[in-house]
Amino acid sequence: MPTTEDFLDAATRAAGAFGIDVASVEPLSHSENVVCKITASAGDRLVMRLHRPGYNTRAELDSEVAFVDSLRAFGVRTPRPLRAVEGGHYATVDVAGVDHEVGVISWVDGEPLGGPLDGGGGDRLVAHYFEIGKIAAQVRAHNAVWKAPAGFVRRRWDADALMGPDPLWGRFWEAEPLTEQQRELFAEGRVHLHRVLAAVPVDAGHFGLIHSDLHLGNVMADGPELTVIDFDDCGHGWFVHELAVALHPVLGEPVEADARASLVAGYRTVHPLSDAEVAHIDTFLAVRSLMIIGWLAARPEVPAYPHFRDLAAETETHIRQFLEEDPS
Repeated sequence: MPTTEDFLDAATRAAGAFGIDVASVEPLSHSENVVCKITASAGDRLVMRLHRPGYNTRAELDSEVAFVDSLRAFGVRTPRPLRAVEGGHYATVDVAGVDHEVGVISWVDGEPLGGPLDGGGGDRLVAHYFEIGKIAAQVRAHNAVWKAPAGFVRRRWDADALMGPDPLWGRFWEAEPLTEQQRELFAEGRVHLHRVLAAVPVDAGHFGLIHSDLHLGNVMADGPELTVIDFDDCGHGWFVHELAVALHPVLGEPVEADARASLVAGYRTVHPLSDAEVAHIDTFLAVRSLMIIGWLAARPEVPAYPHFRDLAAETETHIRQFLEEDPS
């Protein structure tokens, strides 16, 4: 497994492909991708992503850039990609014998609102959820006016991809650290949720291009200004799924009800949101809980992995309650 030093060395070498004269390279995060802060000799700060091998093809990464650029033109605050010297927005670099796709984006001031599995604090966070709701609605509205370019390809987060027999984030109900009771419960939850999702409309009014991973760690706050980062999972999905992913970090927290109300209220200032969609937030919260089990089980190298058993226990409680209460 590559070390942090392996990635920092690779980042330094890859910087040349973008015409960057490097002064320093620092690690920022390691989750789906390894992310580094690059400081150029001229003092400019940039962010480099060394992408997880095999997750997105070059065509999918180019499509991500097209989507993000179009959202920024539409009014959603997003980082700007840096072009490579030889054209395009990506280069390939060897990390401990394995090729990784590498991209560079502009630096975003501020701090993330929370993490993928946890929220920030109190009233401030509730106010931010109003703005996150507006952003999610802008992404939805963007679907009505943007035509994807030829060759555009991104994954589809439909019922099979989320809760099918071979979901995109892995067969979570078979994860090694789970107890037998958890495996049985999560398998039951998968079948139930797949049946529910199969009945949710996938027409253009309900399903389109979304960020797909709009958790608090992917929203940077610089005072009142919010910038959305990390479109690695962007694709075709239900618009209400976007809201559940945003809300999931505060699931079960005292702030959850107020955050939910703020999220929905903010959304409705930009785009209509039906009561039926609001009711489905709970469905997609359950989907998200199970998805994360599969995601984390396949990534023992990430810093959150030591908390897997705690996460599984929380998910067990959530899914058991959901199955008891869901009328579907």
